[in-house]
Amino acid sequence: MDFFLSHTTALEVLRSVTLKRALERGERASAPLPERSPSRAEIGAVLERFPRLTLPIHVCATCQGHVVSPQLARVHRSRVALPAGSTIRLTDEVFCSSPEHLVVQMAPSLTRLELVFLLGELLGTYAIAPEHEDGMFKRRVPLTTRERILAHLDALGPVPGTAQVRSALGMACEGSASPYETRLSMRLGLKPSLGGYHLRVLSMNAPIEVVRIKAALGTGVRKPDVLLGAASVHAPFSGVSFDYNGGLHKTPEGFERDARRQNEMLAVDFKNYVLTKSLYDDLDYMDGIVARARKDLGMSAPHLTRDEAARRRARRAWLHDELELIDGVNWNG
Repeated sequence: MDFFLSHTTALEVLRSVTLKRALERGERASAPLPERSPSRAEIGAVLERFPRLTLPIHVCATCQGHVVSPQLARVHRSRVALPAGSTIRLTDEVFCSSPEHLVVQMAPSLTRLELVFLLGELLGTYAIAPEHEDGMFKRRVPLTTRERILAHLDALGPVPGTAQVRSALGMACEGSASPYETRLSMRLGLKPSLGGYHLRVLSMNAPIEVVRIKAALGTGVRKPDVLLGAASVHAPFSGVSFDYNGGLHKTPEGFERDARRQNEMLAVDFKNYVLTKSLYDDLDYMDGIVARARKDLGMSAPHLTRDEAARRRARRAWLHDELELIDGVNWNG
């Protein structure tokens, strides 16, 4: 291997629409790390092939070979042997980190929330793309799976980044279809010490069979953004779902689709709540709607002292603000 793109540069490549089909097929490659870092001329050739890469580009090699400007490239030295399937082949001479290896490379420089947010994208069906109108594009299938990442961690052994990834996987959502769905899942599911409501997230965008409400009744499928499970068989509802509605829903047709969805979910004993951006940002509203959802799920309200309740509320406000700062492009640690 002559050239190995890593870290945030590899992430940019993985978000490229040109690689979409190859990644959907789950293609992976195996190759050792380059023995030396690339020269200025070699970097220039790669930038001609991939002109949209942000400078400095990140590359990985076993040792420092050529000295190049830090504004042009950042070289990460590593002697960790790459397990099979750690790379994606871009050309005959250029590779980049696979999604499973990328998250290990980036983990040491990310906060826990950033790492969980990154995993939400890798395990979801969207790619952050600032150049697109919606700031993202849809994928047919996720880049990777929880099982595939765990298998890679086992093959790597205890190297820097693996412990952080194992911990973050326990908090990461699967099946998210947008960055705000990931943020919503984190706010609903994370523990109170991290600012979350600590609800049990069963699934995201998983199909639920519903009853179509028409003159002639039939069955159909709905895919709620976030589905929460009931605490017991005696709960008022079998489950509660949350849907985050962005700009695509702000039309008469969108409002009608939302009403149909809510009615069909209720018909099969699932309570559906809808959040807009303004409601999502309103901490009092979120506290209130989650309190209502707890009752729907048969959960009792937590018994807290006044001081503990205040501390948890402050953490919930902190989590909201922290997640707003994480855009998936600028990783500030």
